Amino acid sequence: MKTLSSYFKRNQFDKNTIIAIVLWGIVVLFCAIQSIVTHRYNNYLIFENTFRNLIHQTSFYNIYPNHHVDVNHYGPIFSVFIIPFAILPNALGLFLWDLFNAFILFKAIESIPLANKKWIYFMAIPCLISSTLSEQFNPTVGAFIILSYTLLNKNKGFWSAMLIMLGTFIKLYGIVGLAFFFFVKDKKRFILYLMMWAVVFFVLPMLFSSPSFIINSYKEWAASLIEKNASNQNEPTLDISIMGFFRTLFTGHEVSNTIFLMLGIFIFGLPYLRFKAYNEKSFQLLILGSTLLFPVLFSTGTEDCGYIIAIAGVGLWYYISSKSTWKGWLILVTAIFSCNLPLVIFRKYATQHPILLTMLSLPFFMVWLLIILETYKLKITNAHE
Repeated sequence: MKTLSSYFKRNQFDKNTIIAIVLWGIVVLFCAIQSIVTHRYNNYLIFENTFRNLIHQTSFYNIYPNHHVDVNHYGPIFSVFIIPFAILPNALGLFLWDLFNAFILFKAIESIPLANKKWIYFMAIPCLISSTLSEQFNPTVGAFIILSYTLLNKNKGFWSAMLIMLGTFIKLYGIVGLAFFFFVKDKKRFILYLMMWAVVFFVLPMLFSSPSFIINSYKEWAASLIEKNASNQNEPTLDISIMGFFRTLFTGHEVSNTIFLMLGIFIFGLPYLRFKAYNEKSFQLLILGSTLLFPVLFSTGTEDCGYIIAIAGVGLWYYISSKSTWKGWLILVTAIFSCNLPLVIFRKYATQHPILLTMLSLPFFMVWLLIILETYKLKITNAHE
C-alpha cells in the first residue's frame, strides 16, 4: 500500500510535468503558427524536399532555388525519416514536425533516472524556442543521445544501438552515443546490434531508389560536410562552438580543428580512467551530461539553435552536483546566453563583432569542464578505489 507522502510526491511531480507540457506545447504552437503565417520555414522545406530527391533520384545536396534556400547536410537515411511529414501539406507537416521534435525530447528527458526533472524541462525552453523557430532536427538529436543511455540503463541495448546508428547516419552527432559503451554488460552482443543497424540504415533508402544512387549520395554527403566545415571555420558568425570562440578571441581562423578536437577528446576521455566508477549512476549521468555538451562545443557547424542538445547536460550537472551560490549564478548566465541575448538585443553590433556571438558557448564550456571535474570528485559507494 502506497504511503500518503509518496502519493503527494507523485502528484507534485505530475503537476510539474503538466506545467512543463503546457509550456512546451505553447512554444510549439506559437512557433509553428509564426512560421506558417510569415512563410519562414526554409529548413523544413529543405528537409521535406529530400523525400522528392529520394524517389526521383536527384542529389540530396544540390541547390534547389525553386523549393528552398541553402542545401541539405543530412545523410541519405534522413530522406526516409522525413517521409511521414513530407507527404502532408506543408503547414500540417511543419506543425507535426515541430511537435514531434519537442515530444521526443520531452520523453527522453522524462526517461532520465532522476527523481525531479522539472528544472531540465524549464531550462530547455529558451533553446526550444530557438530550435523550433528554425524547424531544426536538433531536439531529436539530443533525444537520441539521451535515449541511447536510458535504454541501455533499462537493458534495452537493441534499441539503444538503433538510435546510436540512426543518429550517426543522419547527422554524425549520434556517434557520441558510443560513450556509453563502457556501461554495456554484454559488449559483444551490443557490437552485433550496432553492425546490424548500420547495415539496415545504409540499405533502407535503397528500397525507395537504387543502390547506385544511395552509394553515390554517401560520397556526396561526405564532400558536403567537408565543404561546410571549411566554410564554417572561415566564417565566425556560422561557428559559435567553443572552437569558434577561441579562434575569434586569440588566433583567427587558421588554426586547424584537429588541435581543438584532440584536446577536447583528451579531456572528454579523462573520466573513463575511473574504472570502478562505471557502475555508479551519478557517474553515468555525468558522462551523459558531458556527452550532450561535447558535440555542440566541438563542432564547427554549431548554431545557437544547436544548444538545445547541450542544455539537458547542463541541467543534469546542476541536479547531481552540490549546490552553491556561484553555481546558481552560472546556471542563470547559461540560461540567459542560451537565448543568444547578444544577437537579440544588439543584432547589428553582435554581427560586426563575432566574439559576442561565439560567447554563447562559454558558459556551456565552463559547465562541461565542471562536469569533468565532478566525475573525479564523485564518491564511489559500490567499490573501494
